[in-house]
Amino acid sequence: MSIEKMSLVNIVGSIDDMDRAMTVCCESGCFHPENASQYINDLNGGTMLQDSNPYSPLIKRIVDLSYKMNFKLSYKDASGLSLKPSEFDREVAKIEEKLEELRVQKEELSQQVTGNEQVLVQLNHMKGLAEKFDDIFACKAVSSRFGILPNDSFDKLEYYNDKPFFFFTFDVDEQYHWGVYFVPTILKDDIDEIFRSLFFQRIRIPDYAHQTPDIAIVNITKMLGDYRAELKAVEKELKAFIAENKTVLCQIFTSLKFDSDAFELRKFVVVKNNQFILVGFVPKRSGPKFRDSFNELPSCDCVLREVDADPRLTPPVKLKNNWFTRPFEMFVTMYGLPGYGDFDPTPLVAYTYCFLFGIMFGDLGQGLLLSVIGLLLWRFKKMMLGRILARVGIFSAIFGTVYGSVFGLEHLLDPFYTGVLGLPGKPVEVFNPDTTNMLLLLAIGIGAVLITVSIVINIILGLRKKDYERSIFGHNGIAGLVFYVSVIGAAALLMIFNVNVLNPAFIILCIVLPLLLIFLREPLSKWMAKRKDLKPEDGVGGFIITNFFELFENVLSYITNTVSFLRVGGFILSHAGMMAVVLTLMEMIGGFGSPIVFVIGNIFVMAMEGLIVGIQVLRLEFYEIFSRFYEGDGKEFRPVVVSYKIDD
Repeated sequence: MSIEKMSLVNIVGSIDDMDRAMTVCCESGCFHPENASQYINDLNGGTMLQDSNPYSPLIKRIVDLSYKMNFKLSYKDASGLSLKPSEFDREVAKIEEKLEELRVQKEELSQQVTGNEQVLVQLNHMKGLAEKFDDIFACKAVSSRFGILPNDSFDKLEYYNDKPFFFFTFDVDEQYHWGVYFVPTILKDDIDEIFRSLFFQRIRIPDYAHQTPDIAIVNITKMLGDYRAELKAVEKELKAFIAENKTVLCQIFTSLKFDSDAFELRKFVVVKNNQFILVGFVPKRSGPKFRDSFNELPSCDCVLREVDADPRLTPPVKLKNNWFTRPFEMFVTMYGLPGYGDFDPTPLVAYTYCFLFGIMFGDLGQGLLLSVIGLLLWRFKKMMLGRILARVGIFSAIFGTVYGSVFGLEHLLDPFYTGVLGLPGKPVEVFNPDTTNMLLLLAIGIGAVLITVSIVINIILGLRKKDYERSIFGHNGIAGLVFYVSVIGAAALLMIFNVNVLNPAFIILCIVLPLLLIFLREPLSKWMAKRKDLKPEDGVGGFIITNFFELFENVLSYITNTVSFLRVGGFILSHAGMMAVVLTLMEMIGGFGSPIVFVIGNIFVMAMEGLIVGIQVLRLEFYEIFSRFYEGDGKEFRPVVVSYKIDD
């Protein structure tokens, strides 16, 4: 449980072998490149490559094809691909052309089917017409308009009896009169305007409807059947075409994506005198294997160096944790990665988070259910949060057993405690007033221990870096530790054992002196570092004012940070209280409604309080613990790997 050790890598070789060297780096999966701009200034005559990626246009075309063909691109072993790289473009173009041809055919046939279906719907309302469409449209002196007229507008036609038109109704439904009106051709514009004002919707009779509506229906029905058959055949051909070419496209994509991602490494390369220079980091344990992978490239020289060999380069951070603590790296990275060589707080977060969550959300039934939900989320959705839920759920079940709570039933386990374990009752009765006070004091005690541990970690880290202001004189250093432990210890002795240690000697040595050291931390740290500029930069007056208020703020933070842990005890009571409300509602409703209230109540409490507790514990981790020792300024280890994932 630590930070992975790194080795600095320098790769130098002939520019002719550069592409192959890039491929080796990608294949390794462990090479973290460093930006060439950090060292190019020291290379007289060195230049960075600015070549555009030649693989990107074709990859984009393949991605677009996959969207049109409605399948998701993925990795496919390209070793069996019969095509040469020079033939990829031609093959993709051939697929594009054929796909477009089939898509156009499908679209045209779909339009024909849709259009004829609409025509049939309209003609079915015109069966009352005995005349042929050809005869009607052949009239020159009289114009006709087929369409639908709203029922309320039909009643208004009587207001226009003096106008030279005739409206014939074929059919009537709940909304419309289906019909046609006839009008002298020379007056059609005026009459058309009247019908538009009555919301008449015109229906266009297709040119291929030659006979009466009844005969036209028969002919168009046959035509529609032919179009549907053609459409089905084209859809079948299109489906077969996609299935036939999907594998080929994935293979081409796989080959191109590897070459493309390897090509992207060029932006980290410096070229000088027909040679390329590439610098980066690899995990120390992978270093020898990575170096040996360049043996097949005689012109390339791969050298492993100590991680701090080049002060211009900051080593990346790769966390290394066990199966239990690894999921909690997600919380650590949310705050920021530790610097290389710093303390990895993941194990501390893992155990304290589970511990605090279990205390605040103690319920045997709900805890086990939470674990099951977490396992399912991880199993089927690969959600890292699911793995965290599985762990905190176990701790909730453990503390739920201590509280004797099973889905809010506080006395369900009483027979187990009395009959099996031989206890007088359950270990912790949450609603007992004496227990309540104990839980709140215990929460304060837990907070004090965790804050003390955080200060100790900060002291160790500061001493390791020879940062005396941080490790000795800071409010989270030895001076702060003495002050905090003294105050907490004195308060605990007085409240628990009624022992008062606040005598003048104790106050001066354990309270006043540490505060004075914190106040004078700047000049004292300079003195220990053997610096001569002991005078404050802001002058004595500014120094006094600034440090006074900072000291006041620090003392206040000790109090607020410690009291903040009261929420741990508060949520124990809150959880039990909410479930008590649920059980009360069950009794009030009774009958068949009780089980429903019980289930819904448990779901509600688990969802709402589980979320709140999870956030509150994370807040304690970040603000009360992390803030005392953790900087989170590390750089993430990002090895160059080929990604075949396409963003949606």
